[in-house]
Amino acid sequence: MTDVTSEVPESAAAPASMARVQVRLGDLGLAKENLRYAEPADEGVPQLADTILAAGVVIAPIVRAGRKSEEPFVALDGRRRRLALLVLKDRGDIDDDYLVDCQLAETKAQQAAAIVLPNTEHAPVHVADVIVAIGRLRKAKMDTAAIAKALGYAELEIKRLEALAAVHPSVLSALRKGKLTLKQVRLFARLPDKKQQAEIAQTALDGYFQDYQIRAVVEGGRATADDPRFILVGMARYLAAGGRVSSDLFGELPDAVLDPEILQTAWRDRVQPMIDHLKAEGLAVYLGEDGAFGAPDGFSRLPYVYRPDLTEAQVKALDDARYRVTQLSSALQDVDPEGEETTAVFGPLVSAMAAVAGAPLSRDKIGAVMLSPAASDYGWGATFYAVPLPADELLDEIEGETDEDDDEDGVEVGGRYGRSSADVEVPKADVEVEGSSHVFHETRTDVATRGLIRDLADDPGAALTVLVAQLFKQLALHSAGSLDAAALQISGARYSRGSTPPIPALDGEVRDRLDARRAAYKASGLRPITWVETLAHGDKMALLAELTAVSLNLREARTSLIRHAARAEAAEIAALCGADISAHWTPDAAYLAVHSKKQLLALLAELGVEDDRAKTLKKDDLVAFVVECAAERQWAPAALAWDRSVEVEAETDEVGDGEAAEPTAVDGVEVSIAA
Repeated sequence: MTDVTSEVPESAAAPASMARVQVRLGDLGLAKENLRYAEPADEGVPQLADTILAAGVVIAPIVRAGRKSEEPFVALDGRRRRLALLVLKDRGDIDDDYLVDCQLAETKAQQAAAIVLPNTEHAPVHVADVIVAIGRLRKAKMDTAAIAKALGYAELEIKRLEALAAVHPSVLSALRKGKLTLKQVRLFARLPDKKQQAEIAQTALDGYFQDYQIRAVVEGGRATADDPRFILVGMARYLAAGGRVSSDLFGELPDAVLDPEILQTAWRDRVQPMIDHLKAEGLAVYLGEDGAFGAPDGFSRLPYVYRPDLTEAQVKALDDARYRVTQLSSALQDVDPEGEETTAVFGPLVSAMAAVAGAPLSRDKIGAVMLSPAASDYGWGATFYAVPLPADELLDEIEGETDEDDDEDGVEVGGRYGRSSADVEVPKADVEVEGSSHVFHETRTDVATRGLIRDLADDPGAALTVLVAQLFKQLALHSAGSLDAAALQISGARYSRGSTPPIPALDGEVRDRLDARRAAYKASGLRPITWVETLAHGDKMALLAELTAVSLNLREARTSLIRHAARAEAAEIAALCGADISAHWTPDAAYLAVHSKKQLLALLAELGVEDDRAKTLKKDDLVAFVVECAAERQWAPAALAWDRSVEVEAETDEVGDGEAAEPTAVDGVEVSIAA
């Protein structure tokens, strides 16, 4: 049930001569004469509260002076409005000092009219109609101030209604039909593109809308006052440097930072003492939004190291370094990150962190650090990178041609632990980031994952190869941890995407097979290993394939999180099993719903369909046309295949979610500012 109010607050038909008063919410009670005095709050009151939060109390309650044992003022008309205000108070949106514009009924006649007329003369009005009415007033050249004065409300409340009135008509249509809530309509009001509003509103009318579809657009790439860089910079320093902020009209989102480049420069200036400190220690320094998605050129990401694999000397060095970090962190607990001289004291701490990162390494050494804004106590985080071994040394190590990894007792303790993934270069997918949303990208990678699940499940031989390779990585190459609680040291998880159901022809088919096998196992009364042993070889292989397949997870929730290593493995898997999603499935309406008309027309071009009429079709009709054409040709988009570079359309204004930019020299230190 959607939280859409079906009516606006009760209105009053009181004489215009009534005096206007502002009453504290804490001083406003309910008169016993009110016709609904004894009735409990109805289900619509929380929704009415949402309306008041967006538009204010449009119709002033009528009150009289309180009598003995009553509040200073009591409402003759406006019971539901008062209850809605109390809901907002309970939510923390307002408090007892909130001033409510009221009309004061002083005479007996006025009080009688206030009690009777509002309950007999007015039909329920939908909030969408109120919004439309405000829009008509603006179109009639009545300015905001005049509308506010006429209704007796603050200009901010009218501005909020005007913003809602400016959304595409289909958005208000969805609100009127209960497909959108008032809060969701406020999201649409923040979206400047009316065409995009209409397309997303259509998904709501079709029953497919989720908040994240528009939040990703509205909030994506938007710097706010919650940005972790402010922990170090401080709002005062940002404003003094000429930075500007913009408050959300509806008071629901944090202030927007209008000059993110000024914020970045201020943060860069604040970490300069750390840069100088690290330079003196011989490290290359990079600055970025996030150092987790790739290593700077000339360096490599640190391998995962298993403590049991370390030598005693390495364990001691690691423990000592961690203790040093703990000491320094404790000593800095009272440091104000915004203080003028405080960043200089962070140098020893980041050096201690570098020692922790480097202590477990046998042959690599720390060569670079990425300083990034982070929601930590200090407003920064550090990611360290190693200087990779020369190719000839790496080859010697792999082939066992050196004895540098033997300890003094002649016992081999290993070389560069956890290097199995880094020893072989991971090919990076050629991903173009141009144009659409995270939602679109996530949907494509989700469907592509489900397609590969089906193809791998149908090829036990390929599944066996993949499983053996995974075991080899875990047990021989030390690329994953172990589970001490299990007898068999293998872990796995079934692929899912929250509430999104399986695609029947793809992963749904595989899950149906597993459901049948689960039923057979339960009926047998046997333990798992004994039951598997009773299966014919072909059934064992088929089960292996199905279980291996459903563990696949190649979905990418954001266009900025490209999983290069996973994509490389997916390409190998697809080649092994001859994956072809079109053999089982062609695009359906659910998949195409997140596509824009431009993207749908591009699919038709990829299909080789030339029909000028397609450009004139409405979104729903165009989706149906693409579905029909794809089914006729047994065709699926090339972007859903894993044996090729996948072109991704995503927001071009995304900030800081990628690899570091090319480094530049700053004061002798290599510094890269992420775009």
